[in-house]
Amino acid sequence: MKIGRFTFVAAALLVTTACGSPANDASKSPTNSATPSSSVSVSPTPSTSPSEVKVAAIYFVGDTAQGLRLYREFHTIPVELGSSIGLASLKYIVAQGTKALDQDYINVWGNDSSINSITQVGSTATVDLSIAHLNVGAEAEIRAIDQLVWTLTANDKTIHTVRFVSDGVPLESFAGHVDATGTFERESTFDVVAPIWVDAPISPLSNPVTFTGTACTFEAGVAWTLTQSGSVVKTGSTTAAQACPVRSAWSVQLGTLKAGDYVFTAIDYSAQDGSIDQQDSKAFTVK
Repeated sequence: MKIGRFTFVAAALLVTTACGSPANDASKSPTNSATPSSSVSVSPTPSTSPSEVKVAAIYFVGDTAQGLRLYREFHTIPVELGSSIGLASLKYIVAQGTKALDQDYINVWGNDSSINSITQVGSTATVDLSIAHLNVGAEAEIRAIDQLVWTLTANDKTIHTVRFVSDGVPLESFAGHVDATGTFERESTFDVVAPIWVDAPISPLSNPVTFTGTACTFEAGVAWTLTQSGSVVKTGSTTAAQACPVRSAWSVQLGTLKAGDYVFTAIDYSAQDGSIDQQDSKAFTVK
């Protein structure tokens, strides 16, 4: 759960921007996916075909001081027998009703679009969708494309670039703001991914309690707070393995905690004025 700027996210996703060209160049998407950590299970979407469930990296959207950014969660998803986890992950994220576990993250999809197929030549995948127009502004449209590109390339490492067609016909745009006729790939994480992630814990936790995550911050700094019923229990800071522009892992050892419910929050403070650029939090229980 990310604390703070959820209202702005919802507004940005729901308001259609009346401009004829994208605010950013969305022909690309960030480079350095963080290494997966522990998985989080959710109930898989029902399927009429024989399937198995697998853990997949699924990307959602949240707000930061720099604008809308991507957050990653791990979900168990249905993979039809004979299909691929890459195709299944896109079907999952586009399906009606797919939501993030963290209630402060948004899925821009779920708008009656559907994924038909993926074909691959070399490291380029062509994703065929039956597209329903996304009623969002330019920035949210870019992040919607990034959701698909990051999710697909995270779950199929052989794919580096992605193009989109709709029912076999080249796709011009998803929402009318961003040119979708080219190919898309990952850019720097700094431009698309939230500065700090907290890995979702598998609650309840046993002592001693440790939290982990990844960050791309100034001088690798990660501040943190532990609260219980709104009161601060502990505060501190740590550093990621490397400073931005490299995204790297961090960890915080909270030690032995009394049984109960807590919230752990990792914070990225602005190097310019000390304000909060972004924060990500996770609620958990110690048994």
